[in-house]
Amino acid sequence: MEKTLGIDVSFWQDDNTTPQQVNWKKAKAAGAVFAFIKASQATYMDEDFRYNWKEAKAAGILRGAYHYFDYRVAPKPQAQFLIGLLKADAGELPPVMDLERNPYWPLPSRENLLKATQVFLGELEAAFGRKPLFYTNPSMIYYTLKPVPAWLTEYPLWIAHYGVPQPTMISPWTRWTFWQWTDKGDGLLFGMESKQVDMNWFNGTEAELRQWAGLELPVSAPEPTLEEKVAKLWAAHPELH
Repeated sequence: MEKTLGIDVSFWQDDNTTPQQVNWKKAKAAGAVFAFIKASQATYMDEDFRYNWKEAKAAGILRGAYHYFDYRVAPKPQAQFLIGLLKADAGELPPVMDLERNPYWPLPSRENLLKATQVFLGELEAAFGRKPLFYTNPSMIYYTLKPVPAWLTEYPLWIAHYGVPQPTMISPWTRWTFWQWTDKGDGLLFGMESKQVDMNWFNGTEAELRQWAGLELPVSAPEPTLEEKVAKLWAAHPELH
């Protein structure tokens, strides 16, 4: 099975005591084809979102924005806040609802959590005309959301599952679309200021990722002719004239 490499980042990857921020050109050079970038939480913006969003695009990295869902806050204002952030530039990949348990927050009932999830995802789908991604982990699936309703499995799954050769605890989803396989990637190699960064795979080739996202495939430059090669060599070495 072929996979395509990516990362996900938030303000944690930037050291506020230094003037520099994430070096997205290094991320691209290290092999990151795509990046999920934290845009918001509850109804406030990640402090590094604007910079990361702009610079990742400039580096040629495919971008998706994720929202860390606060289940203490009504879902519609959270969705509308994210929609407002992405109005001018929605990114190349679908937006993401990041649903995970926060140990400092009281967990609502399964029914109320699912209702909030459905509202949030529905708002994003209506705004952007495509299904957003649903990010979660096996513990959330099996101990909080189960039995998972059929409507939720219609949203592509981004699963966080560490220390396994491949994610297995995804039922009732039949496949994973993205897999966050470690939170201990080499941050410095990928241009972060943090020593570690989350690493992800897309379940397919880069061409399949672009096709899945509804993007055009990059046009490969044609192989230069012999005459063009000779002309380039001649221009590069005027001493031979």
